[in-house]
Amino acid sequence: MNEVNVKEMLDGVDEEQVSMIVSALQETAARYEKQGMIMVALKMRITAEKVLGIKKTREKVQAAQILGRFMKKEKTTCCEQVG
Repeated sequence: MNEVNVKEMLDGVDEEQVSMIVSALQETAARYEKQGMIMVALKMRITAEKVLGIKKTREKVQAAQILGRFMKKEKTTCCEQVG
């Protein structure tokens, strides 16, 4: 998934908020299941899994960006030391 697509996913929602969304969906699904609303609970769990997948994808992209910046700085430093 490229950077543009990731930016569009839950744009404006930070990682803590995404975690809260997933948690709320899972807790609500558990309550609905206890009330016998199995299909609603299932839909909420599916939604929670999708949001969790988005969160993981965003984290991977962010980690790659940070690593990329770190590697660029490290390469510059190595070249400066050799030169």
